[in-house]
Amino acid sequence: MTLPAGLSRDAGGLPRDVAEPFGRLDRRGFLRFAGLLAGAGVLPAGCGGVPSELNPPGGVDLQVLSPRSYATFQAVAMRCVGPRGAEGIRARRIDPARAADAWVARLPALADPLVQALWVLEWGVAPLLAKWRPFTALDGASQDRVLEDLMRSRLELKRDLFKGLKSLSMLTFYSDPASRAEVGYPGAFDAAGIAAAMTYAPGV
Repeated sequence: MTLPAGLSRDAGGLPRDVAEPFGRLDRRGFLRFAGLLAGAGVLPAGCGGVPSELNPPGGVDLQVLSPRSYATFQAVAMRCVGPRGAEGIRARRIDPARAADAWVARLPALADPLVQALWVLEWGVAPLLAKWRPFTALDGASQDRVLEDLMRSRLELKRDLFKGLKSLSMLTFYSDPASRAEVGYPGAFDAAGIAAAMTYAPGV
């Protein structure tokens, strides 16, 4: 994937808006606990009960994400990009989760924090997250409430969880040239365009 012109990277080659929040989460050890649960098989990895529109298309060979993590990322992206962008994802004209999988396969430093963050978002419940069911099982309004809770939380680790997932969702969506037709933007996104697109507005 080509990084949009002007978007800054950190010293490790990752986009700063993605790397920094995931890095802070990883340093706190918050995501290591989720990784231990996943590795021990406490949490499922399949796509049972997930809406078909969120499942990986047939024939896709995921390198880093599990089918469940793919579905969770796709659900986050659909809430972040608004109705027009979500329809493009639903119709599989744009596939942010597949792009994220390809991205992190080339950037191992991001792979574990991303996978673990997706586990936390999918399976975390109150009081950690504002829900009692898997994220992918919620309707759109309920997913928005979960994301709003993360974004506005007093806890920096919850805000970082939101920032990391939102930034990568928006980056993978708007880096696809097909997104321009979906959102009615005729030209390539420069740094200012990416920054404006990444302003979060649930359900808009």
